[in-house]
Amino acid sequence: MIRECKICLVCLWMIIPGIFSAQSKTDSLAQRHNEMMAIMMTQPKYPVKTIGIYVYDGFNTLDAFGPYHVLGELMGADVFFVAKQKGFVQNQRGVKIQVDKSIDVVNKLDILVIPGGASETFLQTKDTALLNWIKMIDQNSVFTTSVCTGGWILGATGLLKDKEVTCNWYRADEIMKMYGAKFIQKRYVKDGKYWTSAGVTAGMDMALGIVQELMGDKYTQGVMLDLEYDPEPPIEAGSVTNTDDLVIEMMRTMYDSGLLPMIESEKKLRLPKPTIWEAWPDLDAYHKIMSATFHPAESGDLSPLKKYASELANLATILRKANVPTEFQNPAMSETLNLLEKESISILKQVNSKKSDVLLKNSIYALHDRFHEVVERCLDKN
Repeated sequence: MIRECKICLVCLWMIIPGIFSAQSKTDSLAQRHNEMMAIMMTQPKYPVKTIGIYVYDGFNTLDAFGPYHVLGELMGADVFFVAKQKGFVQNQRGVKIQVDKSIDVVNKLDILVIPGGASETFLQTKDTALLNWIKMIDQNSVFTTSVCTGGWILGATGLLKDKEVTCNWYRADEIMKMYGAKFIQKRYVKDGKYWTSAGVTAGMDMALGIVQELMGDKYTQGVMLDLEYDPEPPIEAGSVTNTDDLVIEMMRTMYDSGLLPMIESEKKLRLPKPTIWEAWPDLDAYHKIMSATFHPAESGDLSPLKKYASELANLATILRKANVPTEFQNPAMSETLNLLEKESISILKQVNSKKSDVLLKNSIYALHDRFHEVVERCLDKN
């Protein structure tokens, strides 16, 4: 009997580990399942429901479709293309895509992506309606982004002023300075809500960076594995930092042939305009004497006017005889300058004939008004 009990106990001890092992395995599988579900059901750091990718004739294919594919991995997000007008849009290779939404009907996006291209992209930087739409979207977006030369378009809105950015390598520092931004040589850059990427393929890296920002590392690993994103190019190249100088020069020369004239023209337009006084030194000289005589006269001191009346008249004659700068020429300017000279000479005569201070004060006030009429003529033309 005792022997039989011992046998039963031994059997029981042999069974119990198996029972616990099976339970442990079940618990482990359940825990593993819960961990996987936690990754899949990760809630984004910021709510992102709508992602719009702006496209236009001449856009670069991968600039748009790279982020489109990557950001499409965000669960619950609606990723779509938007154009100036709905209908067919043709990329730089001639492939047409159907776009069902126009900027007229899209007034809010959580993420905006602006892809690049070449000369067609530069033309987009001059489209006031488009730039205003981007600024409107930016007011409520979680992220506003650009890929490659799409940074030119985003830069043209003024939203990148004083921001650190990147873009396509071609004349990057020069162009982004034009928009008041600081170029950084990186695959992608985040400055606040603004994400910018280098050329073409870098848009995928940027999009993955956005996924990581929103969803964390493990979710991003899942996206990268789904895409099997593990680049292994045959040679080390693809950036100005690892490409032969001769190749860089060749590519820059090729791009220059189509883009440099437009860039140089834009740079000239963005140069600070000279002031009226810088552009018209003779008028500036008259302005200085006018200030030196009029402002004291306002407080009753007419001695500067009596001292400089002759110089005021001489400068008015110089103004009338000199060539008016081209930017200030208009039909009424000549007559206004004639009147300025006539009234300046009249004040000189009043001073020489010792007319009353009351008359002199009234005359310098009238001459001051005439002078500002000349300035207004300049502003009308300028």
